[in-house]
Amino acid sequence: MTKTLLVGWDAACWEYLRPLLQAGRLPALQKLIDTGISGTLQSTMPPWTPTAWASIVTGKNPGKHGIFDMLWKRPGTYEFSPVNASLRRGTPFWTRLNQQGIRTGLVNVPFTYPPAPLDGFMVCGFGTPASISQIAYPQEAQQRVHSRFPDFKPEVEAEVLRTAPPQEIFRVEQKQQQQFVEIALDLAGRYPVDVLVINLMFPDHANHKMPEMEQVYAAYERTDADLARLIETYQPDNVMLISDHGSSRLKGDFWLDAWLRDRGYIVALQSQPAERAAALNWLLLQLFREHYGWSGWWEKVFRRVAKESLLRLPDWLNGPLWDRLENTFPRAREFVALNGRPDYAASTVFPGSVYAGLLYLNVVGREPHGIVPPEERAALAARLAGELRHIKEPETGRQLFSNVYTAEEIYSGAALPHAPDLILDAYDCGWNIRAGKYTSHPGPVVDGYFFQQASHRDFGWHSREGIFVFSGQAFEQTGNSSPAGKLVDIPATLLHIYGVPIPEDYDGQVITELLSLTLRQAPLAYQQGDGELEVEEKTYESEEAEILFDHLRALGYLD
Repeated sequence: MTKTLLVGWDAACWEYLRPLLQAGRLPALQKLIDTGISGTLQSTMPPWTPTAWASIVTGKNPGKHGIFDMLWKRPGTYEFSPVNASLRRGTPFWTRLNQQGIRTGLVNVPFTYPPAPLDGFMVCGFGTPASISQIAYPQEAQQRVHSRFPDFKPEVEAEVLRTAPPQEIFRVEQKQQQQFVEIALDLAGRYPVDVLVINLMFPDHANHKMPEMEQVYAAYERTDADLARLIETYQPDNVMLISDHGSSRLKGDFWLDAWLRDRGYIVALQSQPAERAAALNWLLLQLFREHYGWSGWWEKVFRRVAKESLLRLPDWLNGPLWDRLENTFPRAREFVALNGRPDYAASTVFPGSVYAGLLYLNVVGREPHGIVPPEERAALAARLAGELRHIKEPETGRQLFSNVYTAEEIYSGAALPHAPDLILDAYDCGWNIRAGKYTSHPGPVVDGYFFQQASHRDFGWHSREGIFVFSGQAFEQTGNSSPAGKLVDIPATLLHIYGVPIPEDYDGQVITELLSLTLRQAPLAYQQGDGELEVEEKTYESEEAEILFDHLRALGYLD
Protein backbone atom coordinates (compact mmCIF):
# COMPACT_ATOMS: atom_id res chain seq x y z
CA MET A 1 0.00 0.00 0.00
CA THR A 2 1.11 3.56 -0.73
CA LYS A 3 2.55 5.38 2.30
CA THR A 4 1.77 9.06 2.87
CA LEU A 5 3.25 11.40 5.46
CA LEU A 6 0.84 14.24 6.28
CA VAL A 7 2.92 16.64 8.33
CA GLY A 8 1.78 19.93 9.81
CA TRP A 9 4.44 22.63 10.02
CA ASP A 10 2.39 24.75 12.39
CA ALA A 11 2.12 28.46 11.50
CA ALA A 12 4.62 28.21 8.63
CA CYS A 13 4.35 31.02 6.09
CA TRP A 14 6.33 31.94 3.00
CA GLU A 15 7.32 35.31 4.49
CA TYR A 16 9.36 33.46 7.12
CA LEU A 17 10.47 30.59 4.88
CA ARG A 18 11.78 32.46 1.84
CA PRO A 19 14.89 34.02 3.42
CA LEU A 20 15.78 30.68 5.02
CA LEU A 21 15.32 28.78 1.75
CA GLN A 22 17.40 31.35 -0.12
CA ALA A 23 20.17 30.93 2.46
CA GLY A 24 20.08 27.14 2.14
CA ARG A 25 19.04 26.67 5.77
CA LEU A 26 16.09 24.33 5.10
CA PRO A 27 17.46 21.49 2.93
CA ALA A 28 14.69 18.97 3.62
CA LEU A 29 11.93 21.42 2.75
CA GLN A 30 13.85 22.65 -0.30
CA LYS A 31 14.09 19.10 -1.63
CA LEU A 32 10.32 18.65 -1.33
CA ILE A 33 9.74 21.95 -3.13
CA ASP A 34 12.14 21.03 -5.93
CA THR A 35 10.56 17.62 -6.49
CA GLY A 36 6.91 18.56 -6.02
CA ILE A 37 4.49 21.44 -6.10
CA SER A 38 3.89 24.18 -3.53
CA GLY A 39 1.79 27.20 -2.79
CA THR A 40 -0.31 29.15 -0.32
CA LEU A 41 -3.04 27.54 1.77
CA GLN A 42 -5.95 29.70 2.89
CA SER A 43 -6.84 29.01 6.52
CA THR A 44 -10.18 29.19 8.28
CA MET A 45 -11.65 32.29 9.86
CA PRO A 46 -10.46 32.72 12.50
CA PRO A 47 -7.08 31.20 11.57
CA TRP A 48 -6.71 29.45 14.91
CA THR A 49 -5.33 25.97 15.47
CA PRO A 50 -8.53 24.36 16.88
CA THR A 51 -10.74 25.83 14.15
CA ALA A 52 -8.28 25.09 11.34
CA TRP A 53 -7.49 21.53 12.41
CA ALA A 54 -11.19 20.75 12.92
CA SER A 55 -11.66 21.66 9.24
CA ILE A 56 -8.69 19.47 8.26
CA VAL A 57 -10.07 16.57 10.30
CA THR A 58 -13.68 16.82 9.02
CA GLY A 59 -13.41 18.50 5.60
CA LYS A 60 -16.05 20.98 6.77
CA ASN A 61 -16.44 24.66 7.55
CA PRO A 62 -16.82 25.75 11.19
CA GLY A 63 -20.58 26.09 10.75
CA LYS A 64 -20.71 22.31 10.39
CA HIS A 65 -17.98 21.10 12.76
CA GLY A 66 -18.82 23.68 15.46
CA ILE A 67 -15.29 24.66 16.57
CA PHE A 68 -14.89 28.44 16.40
CA ASP A 69 -12.38 29.18 19.12
CA MET A 70 -9.98 27.79 21.72
CA LEU A 71 -13.03 27.75 23.97
CA TRP A 72 -16.45 26.22 23.42
CA LYS A 73 -19.50 28.19 24.48
CA ARG A 74 -22.03 25.93 26.15
CA PRO A 75 -25.38 26.68 24.45
CA GLY A 76 -27.82 28.67 26.55
CA THR A 77 -25.16 29.82 29.00
CA TYR A 78 -22.30 32.31 29.32
CA GLU A 79 -19.94 29.45 30.20
CA PHE A 80 -16.84 28.72 28.13
CA SER A 81 -14.76 25.56 28.43
CA PRO A 82 -11.64 24.34 26.61
CA VAL A 83 -12.25 22.63 23.29
CA ASN A 84 -11.79 18.87 23.02
CA ALA A 85 -12.50 16.24 20.37
CA SER A 86 -15.92 15.34 21.79
CA LEU A 87 -17.19 18.80 20.78
CA ARG A 88 -16.17 18.45 17.13
CA ARG A 89 -18.98 17.42 14.76
CA GLY A 90 -18.11 15.26 11.78
CA THR A 91 -16.45 11.95 10.99
CA PRO A 92 -12.63 12.27 11.04
CA PHE A 93 -10.86 11.58 7.74
CA TRP A 94 -8.94 8.71 9.34
CA THR A 95 -12.22 6.92 10.03
CA ARG A 96 -13.06 7.18 6.32
CA LEU A 97 -9.60 5.77 5.52
CA ASN A 98 -9.99 2.97 8.07
CA GLN A 99 -13.33 1.96 6.54
CA GLN A 100 -11.44 1.20 3.32
CA GLY A 101 -8.69 -0.74 5.11
CA ILE A 102 -6.16 2.11 5.22
CA ARG A 103 -4.37 2.20 8.56
CA THR A 104 -3.56 5.59 10.05
CA GLY A 105 -1.27 6.86 12.81
CA LEU A 106 -1.80 10.24 14.49
CA VAL A 107 0.65 12.10 16.71
CA ASN A 108 0.10 15.58 18.18
CA VAL A 109 -2.87 16.33 15.94
CA PRO A 110 -4.36 19.24 17.91
CA PHE A 111 -7.45 18.73 20.03
CA THR A 112 -7.83 15.00 19.46
CA TYR A 113 -8.18 14.32 23.21
CA PRO A 114 -9.85 12.17 24.41
CA PRO A 115 -8.19 9.44 22.27
CA ALA A 116 -10.65 7.35 20.28
CA PRO A 117 -10.32 3.86 18.80
CA LEU A 118 -8.99 3.61 15.25
CA ASP A 119 -7.17 1.15 13.01
CA GLY A 120 -3.66 2.35 13.72
CA PHE A 121 -2.61 4.51 16.65
CA MET A 122 -3.19 7.92 18.19
CA VAL A 123 -1.11 10.02 20.60
CA CYS A 124 -2.81 13.23 21.69
CA GLY A 125 -0.80 16.39 22.10
CA PHE A 126 -1.71 20.08 21.89
CA GLY A 127 -4.99 20.69 23.70
CA THR A 128 -4.44 17.87 26.21
CA PRO A 129 -3.97 18.80 29.89
CA ALA A 130 -0.45 17.87 31.00
CA SER A 131 -1.88 16.11 34.07
CA ILE A 132 -3.70 13.48 32.01
CA SER A 133 -1.92 10.15 31.66
CA GLN A 134 -4.25 8.37 29.22
CA ILE A 135 -3.31 10.13 25.98
CA ALA A 136 -2.86 7.29 23.49
CA TYR A 137 -4.70 4.48 21.72
CA PRO A 138 -4.38 1.50 21.80
CA GLN A 139 -3.52 0.83 25.43
CA GLU A 140 -0.33 -0.95 24.38
CA ALA A 141 0.75 2.26 22.63
CA GLN A 142 0.04 4.18 25.82
CA GLN A 143 2.28 1.80 27.78
CA ARG A 144 4.97 1.96 25.10
CA VAL A 145 5.07 5.77 25.19
CA HIS A 146 5.37 5.81 28.99
CA SER A 147 8.06 3.13 29.09
CA ARG A 148 10.22 4.56 26.28
CA PHE A 149 9.66 8.26 27.02
CA PRO A 150 9.10 8.38 30.80
CA ASP A 151 9.40 12.19 31.06
CA PHE A 152 7.06 12.88 28.12
CA LYS A 153 4.09 15.21 28.62
CA PRO A 154 1.60 16.22 25.93
CA GLU A 155 2.26 19.92 26.48
CA VAL A 156 5.05 22.12 27.79
CA GLU A 157 4.41 23.22 31.37
CA ALA A 158 2.63 26.58 31.57
CA GLU A 159 5.07 27.84 34.18
CA VAL A 160 7.95 27.40 31.74
CA LEU A 161 6.14 29.35 29.02
CA ARG A 162 5.17 32.07 31.48
CA THR A 163 8.40 32.63 33.43
CA ALA A 164 11.40 30.95 31.78
CA PRO A 165 13.85 32.95 29.66
CA PRO A 166 13.47 32.55 25.89
CA GLN A 167 16.49 30.25 25.62
CA GLU A 168 14.96 27.79 28.10
CA ILE A 169 11.57 27.88 26.38
CA PHE A 170 13.36 27.20 23.09
CA ARG A 171 15.19 24.21 24.58
CA VAL A 172 12.07 22.69 26.13
CA GLU A 173 9.91 23.18 23.03
CA GLN A 174 12.62 21.70 20.82
CA LYS A 175 12.95 18.66 23.07
CA GLN A 176 9.19 18.10 23.12
CA GLN A 177 8.93 18.23 19.33
CA GLN A 178 11.80 15.77 19.00
CA GLN A 179 9.99 13.45 21.41
CA PHE A 180 6.82 13.63 19.31
CA VAL A 181 8.85 12.74 16.21
CA GLU A 182 10.53 9.79 17.92
CA ILE A 183 7.18 8.60 19.33
CA ALA A 184 5.63 8.76 15.85
CA LEU A 185 8.45 6.78 14.27
CA ASP A 186 8.57 4.25 17.10
CA LEU A 187 4.83 3.56 16.90
CA ALA A 188 4.85 3.50 13.10
CA GLY A 189 7.46 0.77 13.38
CA ARG A 190 5.40 -1.16 15.90
CA TYR A 191 2.02 -0.61 14.22
CA PRO A 192 2.70 -0.21 10.46
CA VAL A 193 0.42 2.44 8.98
CA ASP A 194 -0.34 3.63 5.46
CA VAL A 195 -0.86 7.24 6.51
CA LEU A 196 1.20 8.90 9.25
CA VAL A 197 -0.06 12.27 10.49
CA ILE A 198 1.99 14.49 12.80
CA ASN A 199 1.83 18.18 13.65
CA LEU A 200 5.09 20.02 14.46
CA MET A 201 4.24 23.02 16.65
CA PHE A 202 7.70 24.36 17.50
CA PRO A 203 7.56 27.06 14.76
CA ASP A 204 4.27 28.44 16.08
CA HIS A 205 5.33 28.47 19.71
CA ALA A 206 8.66 30.06 18.80
CA ASN A 207 6.84 32.81 16.93
CA HIS A 208 4.70 33.47 20.00
CA LYS A 209 7.44 33.33 22.64
CA MET A 210 10.78 34.29 21.00
CA PRO A 211 11.65 38.02 21.03
CA GLU A 212 14.13 37.82 18.11
CA MET A 213 13.39 36.63 14.58
CA GLU A 214 16.65 34.72 14.45
CA GLN A 215 15.33 32.54 17.28
CA VAL A 216 12.20 31.88 15.23
CA TYR A 217 14.37 31.03 12.23
CA ALA A 218 16.36 28.63 14.40
CA ALA A 219 13.10 26.86 15.33
CA TYR A 220 12.35 26.51 11.61
CA GLU A 221 15.80 24.98 11.09
CA ARG A 222 15.24 22.46 13.89
CA THR A 223 11.84 21.62 12.41
CA ASP A 224 13.46 21.05 9.02
CA ALA A 225 15.80 18.55 10.68
CA ASP A 226 12.79 16.82 12.27
CA LEU A 227 11.13 16.70 8.86
CA ALA A 228 14.22 15.05 7.38
CA ARG A 229 14.20 12.49 10.19
CA LEU A 230 10.54 11.64 9.54
CA ILE A 231 11.09 11.19 5.81
CA GLU A 232 14.30 9.19 6.19
CA THR A 233 12.81 6.75 8.69
CA TYR A 234 9.18 6.45 7.57
CA GLN A 235 10.11 6.36 3.85
CA PRO A 236 6.83 7.73 2.49
CA ASP A 237 5.80 7.56 -1.14
CA ASN A 238 4.04 10.92 -0.73
CA VAL A 239 4.60 13.89 1.56
CA MET A 240 1.81 16.39 2.17
CA LEU A 241 3.29 19.26 4.19
CA ILE A 242 0.80 21.89 5.31
CA SER A 243 0.44 24.69 7.83
CA ASP A 244 -2.85 25.41 9.54
CA HIS A 245 -2.30 29.17 9.36
CA GLY A 246 0.54 31.64 8.87
CA SER A 247 2.48 33.90 11.21
CA SER A 248 3.12 37.57 11.88
CA ARG A 249 5.03 39.65 14.40
CA LEU A 250 3.26 41.87 16.90
CA LYS A 251 3.21 45.63 17.18
CA GLY A 252 1.08 45.52 20.32
CA ASP A 253 -2.54 45.28 21.46
CA PHE A 254 -5.76 46.97 20.47
CA TRP A 255 -7.91 47.01 23.59
CA LEU A 256 -11.28 46.01 22.14
CA ASP A 257 -12.82 45.54 25.58
CA ALA A 258 -12.29 49.21 26.48
CA TRP A 259 -13.48 50.34 23.05
CA LEU A 260 -16.73 48.41 23.50
CA ARG A 261 -17.20 49.69 27.05
CA ASP A 262 -16.67 53.30 26.06
CA ARG A 263 -19.43 52.94 23.46
CA GLY A 264 -21.85 51.26 25.83
CA TYR A 265 -21.87 47.83 24.21
CA ILE A 266 -20.34 46.22 27.30
CA VAL A 267 -21.09 47.24 30.89
CA ALA A 268 -18.44 45.78 33.18
CA LEU A 269 -19.10 44.58 36.70
CA GLN A 270 -17.50 46.52 39.53
CA SER A 271 -14.75 44.74 41.45
CA GLN A 272 -15.41 43.61 44.99
CA PRO A 273 -13.06 45.02 47.69
CA ALA A 274 -10.88 41.89 47.70
CA GLU A 275 -10.67 41.97 43.90
CA ARG A 276 -9.67 45.66 43.92
CA ALA A 277 -6.95 44.99 46.49
CA ALA A 278 -5.57 42.04 44.52
CA ALA A 279 -5.63 43.94 41.21
CA LEU A 280 -3.89 46.97 42.72
CA ASN A 281 -1.28 44.82 44.44
CA TRP A 282 -0.53 43.18 41.09
CA LEU A 283 -0.15 46.55 39.35
CA LEU A 284 2.18 47.88 42.04
CA LEU A 285 4.19 44.66 41.98
CA GLN A 286 4.69 45.10 38.22
CA LEU A 287 5.55 48.78 38.66
CA PHE A 288 8.10 48.38 41.44
CA ARG A 289 9.72 45.08 40.46
CA GLU A 290 9.43 44.93 36.68
CA HIS A 291 9.52 48.63 35.80
CA TYR A 292 11.74 50.10 38.54
CA GLY A 293 13.72 46.97 39.35
CA TRP A 294 13.12 47.20 43.11
CA SER A 295 13.25 44.13 45.35
CA GLY A 296 13.61 43.06 48.99
CA TRP A 297 11.70 43.84 52.16
CA TRP A 298 11.59 47.57 51.54
CA GLU A 299 9.85 47.05 48.19
CA LYS A 300 7.17 45.03 49.99
CA VAL A 301 6.75 47.75 52.65
CA PHE A 302 6.59 50.53 50.05
CA ARG A 303 4.12 48.54 47.95
CA ARG A 304 1.84 47.96 50.96
CA VAL A 305 1.87 51.63 51.92
CA ALA A 306 1.11 52.65 48.31
CA LYS A 307 -1.70 50.11 48.04
CA GLU A 308 -3.39 51.22 51.26
CA SER A 309 -3.07 54.85 50.21
CA LEU A 310 -4.63 54.28 46.80
CA LEU A 311 -7.45 52.20 48.25
CA ARG A 312 -8.33 54.34 51.26
CA LEU A 313 -7.37 57.98 50.67
CA PRO A 314 -9.61 60.35 48.66
CA ASP A 315 -8.69 61.09 45.05
CA TRP A 316 -7.56 64.65 45.80
CA LEU A 317 -4.80 63.20 47.98
CA ASN A 318 -3.71 60.17 45.98
CA GLY A 319 -4.43 61.56 42.50
CA PRO A 320 -0.73 62.15 41.65
CA LEU A 321 0.14 58.54 42.50
CA TRP A 322 -2.73 57.28 40.33
CA ASP A 323 -1.53 59.54 37.50
CA ARG A 324 1.99 58.16 37.78
CA LEU A 325 0.64 54.62 37.80
CA GLU A 326 -1.44 55.32 34.69
CA ASN A 327 1.62 56.71 32.90
CA THR A 328 3.05 53.21 33.11
CA PHE A 329 -0.17 51.18 33.17
CA PRO A 330 -2.80 52.83 30.96
CA ARG A 331 -6.32 52.80 32.42
CA ALA A 332 -5.02 51.55 35.77
CA ARG A 333 -8.05 52.97 37.57
CA GLU A 334 -10.36 50.87 35.37
CA PHE A 335 -8.16 47.82 35.86
CA VAL A 336 -8.68 48.05 39.62
CA ALA A 337 -12.31 49.22 39.63
CA LEU A 338 -13.68 46.71 37.10
CA ASN A 339 -13.34 42.96 37.37
CA GLY A 340 -13.22 42.28 33.63
CA ARG A 341 -16.53 40.40 33.43
CA PRO A 342 -19.57 41.84 31.63
CA ASP A 343 -22.74 42.65 33.48
CA TYR A 344 -24.87 40.45 31.23
CA ALA A 345 -28.09 42.10 32.36
CA ALA A 346 -26.86 45.41 30.92
CA SER A 347 -24.48 44.42 28.06
CA THR A 348 -25.56 43.98 24.45
CA VAL A 349 -22.28 42.26 23.47
CA PHE A 350 -19.82 39.85 25.09
CA PRO A 351 -16.59 38.33 23.74
CA GLY A 352 -15.26 34.83 23.21
CA SER A 353 -11.68 34.09 24.28
CA VAL A 354 -9.53 37.13 24.79
CA TYR A 355 -7.65 37.29 21.47
CA ALA A 356 -10.07 35.49 19.15
CA GLY A 357 -11.86 38.58 17.82
CA LEU A 358 -15.21 36.83 18.24
CA LEU A 359 -18.25 38.70 19.55
CA TYR A 360 -21.61 37.34 20.69
CA LEU A 361 -24.75 39.45 20.86
CA ASN A 362 -26.75 39.09 24.07
CA VAL A 363 -29.95 37.96 22.37
CA VAL A 364 -33.21 37.44 24.26
CA GLY A 365 -34.20 33.77 24.32
CA ARG A 366 -30.75 32.56 23.31
CA GLU A 367 -28.76 33.83 26.27
CA PRO A 368 -29.85 33.56 29.93
CA HIS A 369 -29.98 37.33 30.50
CA GLY A 370 -30.41 38.48 26.92
CA ILE A 371 -31.41 42.09 26.31
CA VAL A 372 -31.25 42.30 22.49
CA PRO A 373 -34.62 41.43 20.90
CA PRO A 374 -34.14 38.80 18.15
CA GLU A 375 -35.69 41.12 15.56
CA GLU A 376 -33.00 43.74 16.33
CA ARG A 377 -30.04 41.32 16.16
CA ALA A 378 -29.22 41.91 12.48
CA ALA A 379 -29.40 45.69 12.76
CA LEU A 380 -27.20 45.73 15.87
CA ALA A 381 -24.65 43.44 14.20
CA ALA A 382 -24.57 45.69 11.10
CA ARG A 383 -24.17 48.87 13.17
CA LEU A 384 -21.39 47.45 15.32
CA ALA A 385 -19.60 45.95 12.30
CA GLY A 386 -19.73 49.34 10.58
CA GLU A 387 -18.20 51.09 13.58
CA LEU A 388 -15.45 48.47 13.85
CA ARG A 389 -14.57 48.84 10.17
CA HIS A 390 -13.89 52.55 10.72
CA ILE A 391 -11.12 51.95 13.27
CA LYS A 392 -7.74 52.93 11.81
CA GLU A 393 -4.24 51.82 12.69
CA PRO A 394 -2.35 54.73 14.29
CA GLU A 395 0.84 54.27 12.25
CA THR A 396 -0.49 53.58 8.77
CA GLY A 397 -4.04 54.89 8.77
CA ARG A 398 -5.18 51.55 7.33
CA GLN A 399 -8.33 49.82 8.53
CA LEU A 400 -7.52 47.77 11.61
CA PHE A 401 -9.96 45.08 10.54
CA SER A 402 -9.71 43.80 6.99
CA ASN A 403 -13.31 42.78 7.41
CA VAL A 404 -15.94 42.16 10.04
CA TYR A 405 -18.10 39.17 9.14
CA THR A 406 -21.42 37.97 10.41
CA ALA A 407 -21.59 34.24 11.03
CA GLU A 408 -24.07 33.82 8.18
CA GLU A 409 -21.63 35.38 5.71
CA ILE A 410 -18.85 32.81 6.19
CA TYR A 411 -20.35 29.76 7.92
CA SER A 412 -23.10 27.29 7.07
CA GLY A 413 -24.37 24.17 8.76
CA ALA A 414 -26.10 22.79 11.83
CA ALA A 415 -23.68 24.48 14.25
CA LEU A 416 -24.41 27.95 12.84
CA PRO A 417 -26.84 28.85 15.68
CA HIS A 418 -23.95 28.38 18.13
CA ALA A 419 -21.46 30.52 16.18
CA PRO A 420 -20.31 33.95 17.33
CA ASP A 421 -22.39 36.72 15.75
CA LEU A 422 -19.39 38.78 14.57
CA ILE A 423 -15.97 37.54 13.46
CA LEU A 424 -13.27 40.24 13.36
CA ASP A 425 -10.49 39.80 10.80
CA ALA A 426 -7.38 41.62 12.03
CA TYR A 427 -4.91 39.00 10.81
CA ASP A 428 -2.83 41.19 8.53
CA CYS A 429 -2.36 44.23 10.76
CA GLY A 430 0.10 43.06 13.45
CA TRP A 431 -2.13 44.05 16.38
CA ASN A 432 -3.55 41.63 18.90
CA ILE A 433 -7.25 42.24 19.51
CA ARG A 434 -7.61 42.04 23.27
CA ALA A 435 -11.10 41.54 24.63
CA GLY A 436 -10.24 41.36 28.35
CA LYS A 437 -8.10 42.85 31.10
CA TYR A 438 -4.38 42.84 30.51
CA THR A 439 -2.40 40.34 32.55
CA SER A 440 1.09 41.70 31.99
CA HIS A 441 2.72 45.08 31.45
CA PRO A 442 0.68 46.74 28.67
CA GLY A 443 3.36 49.13 27.44
CA PRO A 444 2.86 52.76 26.38
CA VAL A 445 -0.24 54.05 24.65
CA VAL A 446 0.35 54.56 20.94
CA ASP A 447 -2.99 56.15 20.21
CA GLY A 448 -6.28 55.79 22.08
CA TYR A 449 -6.86 52.04 22.46
CA PHE A 450 -3.56 50.90 20.93
CA PHE A 451 -0.81 49.75 23.27
CA GLN A 452 2.70 49.16 22.04
CA GLN A 453 4.41 45.85 22.92
CA ALA A 454 1.40 45.01 25.02
CA SER A 455 2.91 41.88 26.55
CA HIS A 456 6.60 41.31 27.05
CA ARG A 457 6.01 37.56 26.88
CA ASP A 458 4.24 37.38 23.51
CA PHE A 459 5.86 38.51 20.30
CA GLY A 460 4.03 36.85 17.42
CA TRP A 461 0.58 36.13 16.13
CA HIS A 462 -1.27 34.39 13.30
CA SER A 463 -2.06 35.27 9.70
CA ARG A 464 -4.60 33.84 7.27
CA GLU A 465 -2.19 32.36 4.73
CA GLY A 466 -0.39 29.12 5.45
CA ILE A 467 1.56 26.93 3.03
CA PHE A 468 1.45 23.58 1.29
CA VAL A 469 4.25 21.53 -0.25
CA PHE A 470 3.23 18.25 -1.87
CA SER A 471 5.80 15.80 -3.21
CA GLY A 472 5.75 12.17 -4.31
CA GLN A 473 4.18 9.82 -6.81
CA ALA A 474 0.66 11.19 -6.26
CA PHE A 475 1.56 14.75 -7.24
CA GLU A 476 2.88 16.88 -10.05
CA GLN A 477 6.65 16.85 -9.85
CA THR A 478 7.47 20.16 -11.50
CA GLY A 479 9.05 22.19 -8.71
CA ASN A 480 6.56 24.92 -9.57
CA SER A 481 4.34 27.00 -7.34
CA SER A 482 0.57 26.75 -7.66
CA PRO A 483 -2.40 29.06 -7.12
CA ALA A 484 -3.67 29.19 -3.56
CA GLY A 485 -5.56 26.21 -2.16
CA LYS A 486 -7.84 25.96 0.84
CA LEU A 487 -7.12 24.18 4.09
CA VAL A 488 -10.52 22.49 4.00
CA ASP A 489 -9.49 20.78 0.71
CA ILE A 490 -6.79 18.67 2.37
CA PRO A 491 -8.89 15.68 3.54
CA ALA A 492 -10.77 15.33 0.25
CA THR A 493 -7.45 15.32 -1.61
CA LEU A 494 -5.99 12.71 0.74
CA LEU A 495 -9.05 10.46 0.42
CA HIS A 496 -8.92 10.65 -3.38
CA ILE A 497 -5.26 9.58 -3.39
CA TYR A 498 -6.36 6.36 -1.72
CA GLY A 499 -9.47 5.89 -3.85
CA VAL A 500 -11.80 6.58 -0.94
CA PRO A 501 -15.13 8.21 -1.91
CA ILE A 502 -15.51 11.82 -0.81
CA PRO A 503 -18.36 12.46 1.70
CA GLU A 504 -21.10 14.48 0.04
CA ASP A 505 -21.25 16.96 2.93
CA TYR A 506 -17.57 17.96 2.62
CA ASP A 507 -17.03 21.65 1.97
CA GLY A 508 -13.52 20.90 0.73
CA GLN A 509 -12.78 19.60 -2.74
CA VAL A 510 -10.06 17.48 -4.32
CA ILE A 511 -7.30 19.79 -5.57
CA THR A 512 -7.04 17.84 -8.82
CA GLU A 513 -4.67 20.29 -10.55
CA LEU A 514 -1.93 19.36 -8.07
CA LEU A 515 -2.21 15.63 -8.64
CA SER A 516 -0.40 13.29 -11.01
CA LEU A 517 -1.88 12.62 -14.42
CA THR A 518 -3.16 9.22 -13.29
CA LEU A 519 -5.02 10.66 -10.30
CA ARG A 520 -6.32 13.61 -12.31
CA GLN A 521 -7.88 11.18 -14.75
CA ALA A 522 -9.37 8.96 -12.04
CA PRO A 523 -13.10 9.68 -11.62
CA LEU A 524 -14.16 11.24 -8.33
CA ALA A 525 -16.34 8.98 -6.22
CA TYR A 526 -18.68 10.13 -3.47
CA GLN A 527 -20.29 8.62 -0.39
CA GLN A 528 -23.00 9.63 2.03
CA GLY A 529 -22.02 12.32 4.51
CA ASP A 530 -22.74 12.60 8.21
CA GLY A 531 -26.09 14.31 8.14
CA GLU A 532 -27.05 16.37 11.18
CA LEU A 533 -24.87 15.56 14.19
CA GLU A 534 -25.09 16.67 17.80
CA VAL A 535 -22.13 16.73 20.15
CA GLU A 536 -21.78 14.36 23.09
CA GLU A 537 -19.87 16.64 25.41
CA LYS A 538 -17.15 15.07 27.52
CA THR A 539 -16.12 17.76 29.95
CA TYR A 540 -12.77 18.06 31.66
CA GLU A 541 -12.50 17.69 35.38
CA SER A 542 -12.16 21.14 36.96
CA GLU A 543 -8.45 20.60 37.72
CA GLU A 544 -7.76 19.39 34.17
CA ALA A 545 -9.64 22.34 32.68
CA GLU A 546 -7.67 24.81 34.80
CA ILE A 547 -4.37 23.23 33.72
CA LEU A 548 -5.41 23.61 30.09
CA PHE A 549 -6.63 27.17 30.68
CA ASP A 550 -3.26 27.94 32.29
CA HIS A 551 -1.34 26.53 29.33
CA LEU A 552 -3.40 28.52 26.81
CA ARG A 553 -2.92 31.67 28.91
CA ALA A 554 0.84 31.09 28.95
CA LEU A 555 0.85 30.85 25.15
CA GLY A 556 -1.08 34.14 24.95
CA TYR A 557 -4.38 32.69 23.69
CA LEU A 558 -6.41 33.44 26.83
CA ASP A 559 -6.41 35.99 29.62
